Amino acid sequence: MREAEVDPELCDGCQDCIEECAYDAVKMVRVSGTKRLKARVDPDRCCGCHACEPSCPRHGIVMNWLGRPLRVPVRA
Repeated sequence: MREAEVDPELCDGCQDCIEECAYDAVKMVRVSGTKRLKARVDPDRCCGCHACEPSCPRHGIVMNWLGRPLRVPVRA
């Protein structure tokens, strides 16, 4: 099982990852110290499908290995 994680230093707020996520797991949030909204992944909704990772033009999304599946997220 994998789960997406956004590096807020690399995220420029383009929102391409939101458009690609079929599970509604990516939201834009305000991060202190910056004026731009940044992407954040909800781990309870992420199924590790990798759709968001290649959509990031700055390579700010990585997939973390969590081990074998323990849950199946509800599709939005």
